[in-house]
Amino acid sequence: MATEQAAFLEILQFIAAALLLVGVGSWLTSLLRLQRPNSAKLHTYESGEEPTESAWKRFNTCFYVIAIVFIIFEIETVLLYPWATVWADPVLNEATEGLWATYTTLSAVLFVALLVLGFAYTWRKGHLANISPPGSPPSYFISKVPKARYDRVNDRYASITDKAATQTNN
Repeated sequence: MATEQAAFLEILQFIAAALLLVGVGSWLTSLLRLQRPNSAKLHTYESGEEPTESAWKRFNTCFYVIAIVFIIFEIETVLLYPWATVWADPVLNEATEGLWATYTTLSAVLFVALLVLGFAYTWRKGHLANISPPGSPPSYFISKVPKARYDRVNDRYASITDKAATQTNN
């Protein structure tokens, strides 16, 4: 009992020392840094670019769907890694006479099947059909090329890709 309490106390001391070190470091840097705010420093920017519009505008919600699907697959990767490390553990397989490998395989298949089912549902509902935002080019972009020329180029390349698609199907 005393050894468990000593181990717990060591962990608490380690956490307290880490928090103290981070706190003191943050406090010292806030005291020592130069604070000279000016209009250039207070101006917002995105990747070094000047903002062209207000940040308080509506944007397409399909970006939320793409972000959620990405997070789901990231979580899948994070949760399957520990499964892969214990799946073929010889000690556990020997102790359970092979049932451990069966159990972990079934649980991983069920986990992936649920994620695939959710992905199929999202796809079937059409949330992944149109991931590009609707709208026209920004108002600050003015092209000197007439729209008819753009249409001719698009039609020409569309016919080339149609020909290539029919050749691969035949």
